[in-house]
Amino acid sequence: MGTAFAVVLVFVGCCSNVVSLELLVREFPGCGNIVTFAQFILIALEGFIFETKLGRKKPAIPVSNYVIMVTMFFTVSVINNYALNFNIAMPLHMIFRSGSLIANMILGIIILKKRYSASKYLSIVLVSTGIFICTIMSAKQVHDVSSDGSEKQGFYAFMRWLIGKCLFKKLE
Repeated sequence: MGTAFAVVLVFVGCCSNVVSLELLVREFPGCGNIVTFAQFILIALEGFIFETKLGRKKPAIPVSNYVIMVTMFFTVSVINNYALNFNIAMPLHMIFRSGSLIANMILGIIILKKRYSASKYLSIVLVSTGIFICTIMSAKQVHDVSSDGSEKQGFYAFMRWLIGKCLFKKLE
């Protein structure tokens, strides 16, 4: 009941979170920000109760740094929710959220002066290629779905998708 159990719990928790968010957003468009806010409040309360022992334990990092990180993460989460309003499919949304590997590797090389093995570079290339293929296929799907209307409506749907993708990609 060690590492494998923890990995399964994280995987199930993340997947159920994403599926629940998608179902809620479909039923009640625009509720993503309320759900995100509720998640942040719940995690903050849990941390305050169990990690800081109701404020009796001194935090490991300064509170000002913590507030900056939480504010940035909350802002990115809210903008990610907004990107869902631009014809971004939830699977593509999940793929892009996990696609920051190349940025992390570049920052590791520049800032931390790290060197990676050839297999890690190959892995990054393969993951990036997969994200590129999913993006292209998603764009074709948006174009095909909107083709039952006029050409102008198809272009409008594609542009909304493109804006959402760019909005989402800038946050990585």
